Amino acid sequence: MKINYLENTQDFLNKESYLDSLDTYFIQDVYSMGLDEEIDIFSELPIELFAGNSKNQMNNVMQVFKKEYTRYVSVKEMSTVLPKLKYYIDEDGASIIQLASSWNEGNASLYFAFEDDERESSFGMVWNDNERQNFESRSGSIILNNIDDIIREILDFIFRVY
Repeated sequence: MKINYLENTQDFLNKESYLDSLDTYFIQDVYSMGLDEEIDIFSELPIELFAGNSKNQMNNVMQVFKKEYTRYVSVKEMSTVLPKLKYYIDEDGASIIQLASSWNEGNASLYFAFEDDERESSFGMVWNDNERQNFESRSGSIILNNIDDIIREILDFIFRVY
């Protein structure tokens, strides 16, 4: 996939999306690659969420998310400390995976809600930046959206907000 970016010179450049880079570019399998603690947003999640013991949909989504996140940060220079994903089960029995933070001028949240009925599972992103007057929200059904598109949006959200 080629994406066009407009520069100050008013020229268009073609840049290749990191998601479309060849797997052979990565010498190691991303699951064996270590992430620095500052950028490892998965470090506080139970390992079972990535294993076959968890809900199938949750397992699949989290594996794709972790793989693409690891690929993304392996080609970027990161100097930011990122919040950690948290896992809990809400009062309705949904498995929630959430990345949330707040600061003096706003807050941001990213979540996945995995329901027993997979058709009801959802994802969402909310960003309120009072200083710059940026307010954004997006949510949708996991099953009705392409998982690759969801992950692209989520990665864009994480690295734009943080």
